[in-house]
Amino acid sequence: MAYIEHPLGRTHFTKKGPDKGSPAIIWLHGGPGGMHKPTGEQFRLAKDRTVYSYTQLGSGRSSEIPRRQWKVATFVKELDYLIHAWGLSDFHLMGGSWGTSLAIEYYLRYKGRGIKSLVLQSPLISSLDWQEDAERLKKNLPDKVQKVIYHCEAVKATDAQVYKDAVDLYYSRHVLRNAKKRLAASKRKNPNGKKIYKTMWGASEFSATGTLKAYDRSEHLAEILVPTLIVCGEHDEATPSTGLKYAKQLPLGQFAEVKGASHSIWEEKPARLANIIQRFIDKTES
Repeated sequence: MAYIEHPLGRTHFTKKGPDKGSPAIIWLHGGPGGMHKPTGEQFRLAKDRTVYSYTQLGSGRSSEIPRRQWKVATFVKELDYLIHAWGLSDFHLMGGSWGTSLAIEYYLRYKGRGIKSLVLQSPLISSLDWQEDAERLKKNLPDKVQKVIYHCEAVKATDAQVYKDAVDLYYSRHVLRNAKKRLAASKRKNPNGKKIYKTMWGASEFSATGTLKAYDRSEHLAEILVPTLIVCGEHDEATPSTGLKYAKQLPLGQFAEVKGASHSIWEEKPARLANIIQRFIDKTES
C-alpha cells in the first residue's frame, strides 16, 4: 500500500500502468466519504499510461480529519498536494458522482492548470437538479414505498429498517443493479466515511440535507475550456437527460450514455465505460 504525507494528513493511493510520456489519469471516487478500490475497474485505462486513484481524507485507510475540515475546500487542497507529490504537469482528471464535483472545483480553483481533459461520470453538478431527478425516479416506485420514504424523512426516522428497505429498492434500480455487488459494497468497512457522507450529503442518495444541499456549479460550466466528456448510465440517478443538458452548456462538451447501466457504471459495464473513455482520450490527444 502506498501513502503520501502532506500538510492535511496521509492519503492512501494506488498507482498502476507504465510511466510513459502520455499524460496520466487521475480518477476521483464518489461519496463524499467513499473509497477507491486498489483493484478497481478504472485501472483498465492503465494500458498505455499511469492511472492514479486514491481515498480522500477521512475515509478508508487515509488519515482521519476533524469535522471542521469536512468541506469541499479540504478535498480540493488535498488533490493539489497529491498532484504536486506525483510530479504531474499535465493529466486527465476524471471522477464519478461526487468525484465530478471535486474535479470541477479543482478546475475552477486552479483555472484548469495542468488539466488536458475532464471526464464526469454520473455527475453531481447541481444538488437541485439531482433531487429533481430523484423525485421523478421515486414516482416510479410502488406507492407504499414512496409513503415510507416521505414519512420517515419527515420525522427524521432514516435509521428505521423500513426506510433502509425502501432506499435499497431505489438503489437496486438506479445506483447499482447487481444485488451481489450491492451487498458486497454495503459490507465494506468505512465508518468515518459514512459520517462524512451523512454530514455533507444526507441520509440517502436522494435526500440532500447536508452541507452540499445547495451545491450548484451549473452556471460555471461555460468557464471549463478543455474537452469534457459526461457519461451517464441508462438507469442512472444522475439521469441522461440532465447529463446531456450539462454537456450542451460546456464549450467543448460531449455526452455518452451507457445502455443497461445505472450509477455504478464501472461495476456494471466496465469494458464499455473504459472503451468510451479511451476513445475520448485518444481523440483529445490527437
